[in-house]
Amino acid sequence: MSGEHVDAVVVGSGFGGSVAAYRLAEAGKSVVVLERGRDYPPGSFARTPAEMSRAFWDPAEQLYGLFDVWSFRGFDSVVSSGLGGGSLIYANVLLRKDEHWFVNEEALPGGGYESWPVTRADLDPHYDAVESMLGATPYPLDHPAFASTPKTHAMQDAAAELGLDWQLPPLAVSFAPRTEAEPGLGLPLAPSTYGNLHGAPRVTCRLCGECNIGCNDGAKNSLDHTYLSAAKHHGADVRVLHEVQAIRPRPEGGYEVDFVVHDPEQATRKPPRHTMSCDRLVLAAGTYGTSYLLLRDRERFPGLSDTLGTRFSGNGDLLTFLMRPRTAPASGRSTPARARSSPARSGCPTTSTVPPDVGGAPTSRTAATRTSSAGCSKGPTSPMRSPAWRASRSSGSARSSRTLRRPAPPRRSRS
Repeated sequence: MSGEHVDAVVVGSGFGGSVAAYRLAEAGKSVVVLERGRDYPPGSFARTPAEMSRAFWDPAEQLYGLFDVWSFRGFDSVVSSGLGGGSLIYANVLLRKDEHWFVNEEALPGGGYESWPVTRADLDPHYDAVESMLGATPYPLDHPAFASTPKTHAMQDAAAELGLDWQLPPLAVSFAPRTEAEPGLGLPLAPSTYGNLHGAPRVTCRLCGECNIGCNDGAKNSLDHTYLSAAKHHGADVRVLHEVQAIRPRPEGGYEVDFVVHDPEQATRKPPRHTMSCDRLVLAAGTYGTSYLLLRDRERFPGLSDTLGTRFSGNGDLLTFLMRPRTAPASGRSTPARARSSPARSGCPTTSTVPPDVGGAPTSRTAATRTSSAGCSKGPTSPMRSPAWRASRSSGSARSSRTLRRPAPPRRSRS
C-alpha cells in the first residue's frame, strides 16, 4: 500500500471521525478511514466468560477486542477499540448542552475573561442534524411493549418523592421498525436509504440491558450503522484493523501516515509498516489516542501547544447499578412500591433535573441534569479479573491524573 495518496485520511471512527468521513465523502473527496479495531456486526459482540476474557485491546498480547483500558495515577478509563468508536459502548443518551453553560464574559481566576465562541442557537441546527441521523427518540414508555419497565418507573417514583423534574431523554436506539410505526420488541428494522456496511439484519430493542457491552441486535444506532454506513455509501474506504503509528507533514504539502495492519489469525507481534499520503489529515482517535499520536510525533509539529496532553478529566455522568432496593429504616421514607417490586434490571436511561436550591447544583442560575444508565448495562464481572484489564499500560510514558506527558518509545503501540 506504500505510495497510496488520497484527499483525506481519517484516523479513528468514533463520533469525530465518522462525521468527518461522511461529510468529506459526501463532498466528493476520496476518503480513507483507518480504524485500529474490528468491525462488529450484530451478533458478534462477546458474551460468554471465555469471549469476554479476550475482549480487550492489547496487540502485544494478541488481543484485538473491544475494550481498551488506560490507567493513570488519578483515574482509569475504558475506551472502545472498534468500528464506531465509543458509540459501541456508550449509553445512547443524546442531551443538548444547556444554553446557560455557554459562558459570556466569565471572569477567570487569574484575571481576564472567557467567552464561548459559539452560542446554543449556533449549534441547534447541528444538534438537529445529528439527532436525525442517529434516530434520537425518547423511551416509548407509553406503548404497551415498554409500559411496564420496572427501572423506568422506579426512577419516575424516586424523582416524585424528591420533588425533582423527571423526563425521558432522547436515545439513539430503534424501538420501532420504521418511523411512525408502533414500537415493539425484536421487530425487523427497515433498511436505511444509505444501506448498512455490515450487510446484516437488525431488530428493534429487546430490553436485554446490554447497551454498554455492544448491542448484538443492532437496535443501537451506533456510528457503524449510521454515519459510517453513509460515508461508505458516498465512496469512503473504511478499513478495520489498521492502526496508525506515526504521522508527519510532507515537504510538498499534506501529510504522510504510517500504519500497520493487524491480522488476528496470524497474530504477528510486529506487523510490517505501510505508508500512505493525503492532502488532509483528520485525527479522531479519541481523547487519549489523538493526544498520544501528537505527543509521540511532537518534533514534527513545532506549532503544537505546550498544554497538549494536560487538563484531562473523567466523564460527568455516573453508571449506577441498583440491586434489590429496600426500605430505608431510619429516614421515614419508604421505597416506592413499583421500585420495590423488582431489582429493575432492564430499561433505558431517564433523567431527573436538580433545581438550583438543591445541594450540588452547579450555579444559582443553572439546573443540573443527572443521567442514570442503570439497567442499560449488565457489565460483565469476569474481565475485571483478566490480565488485560489489570495491565497498567505503563510503556515508558509518564502520566498523572491530569497530564499525559510526552511518551518515551512505547513498549506497544496505542494509536
